[in-house]
Amino acid sequence: MAHAIYEWVYIGAVVAILIWVGAASWDVERIIEEVPAEAETIKVMGQQWFWSFEHADGTKEVNELHVEQGKPYRFEISSLDVNHNFNVPDYTILMDAVPGRINTLWNMFDETGEFLIQCREYCGFSHYNMKAKLFVEPPSTTPAAAETEGDGAAEETPAATTTTPSTGQTAAVGTQPSADTTTSGTSGNATTATTSEGESAQQAAAGVTLTILEGSSITGNPDYDPDELTVKKGDTILVDNVDTMPHTVTNGESATDPNSAKIFDTGMIMGGESAELETSNIDAGTYPYYCMVHPYMKGSLIVE
Repeated sequence: MAHAIYEWVYIGAVVAILIWVGAASWDVERIIEEVPAEAETIKVMGQQWFWSFEHADGTKEVNELHVEQGKPYRFEISSLDVNHNFNVPDYTILMDAVPGRINTLWNMFDETGEFLIQCREYCGFSHYNMKAKLFVEPPSTTPAAAETEGDGAAEETPAATTTTPSTGQTAAVGTQPSADTTTSGTSGNATTATTSEGESAQQAAAGVTLTILEGSSITGNPDYDPDELTVKKGDTILVDNVDTMPHTVTNGESATDPNSAKIFDTGMIMGGESAELETSNIDAGTYPYYCMVHPYMKGSLIVE
């Protein structure tokens, strides 16, 4: 009789411990997965072979993502073509990007700096090159401080939501700059801008045009027209992307070329858009170039 009582006590204790452990585990999982109410949503889209990001205010970035330290973010992750995997190794962020499905996770970045974003799911020819940069920046001015500063300051025009490239290899897109704004890449020789003359500047450059052909993102298709472009030093080249995919015109044989993007680089040109490439600071010679998004796209620029 006493022996049976001890057995039931033992069983009851085990059941109680299991319930307690299960409840504690559920609570931990709930805390980890429960997205803070103030979290800002960022849409993450994977595509062969680059990352694009859209912030809650409509700002778009390609191969760069700028966030604030100490602010929670909810990521909605998907893909436009094949399976990818959104991975930030320094923050142990790892989530599949699957076509037709949105996977979510949230994170708060507690350290400022520049971090790698990569794809951890083999996605084709240029999988190794599907990388982006995460920039965690100090928190912006608090509302109270901004109000204090605003009391004695004149009203300013809101800044454009376009993020300029930080490396010359990647660029962000968003609200287009106004007609009197000039934005230059970091190489000093490439200018992706709308000048004060607007359309007249593009018309002046129309005589030297490099076209990125429709369907050029597909391996084996014609890509740049002409493949070998000859210009005179000082000419402005109008690079017209008639494809639906983003492309670049970047000097070098590939991304591993030590001189890549150091002589000229248009930055990311979205489908249907164009950019200008200045040659006034480029010495006479022959320069191979390629697309950083689709590195099998290649051409050459001859400066006389």
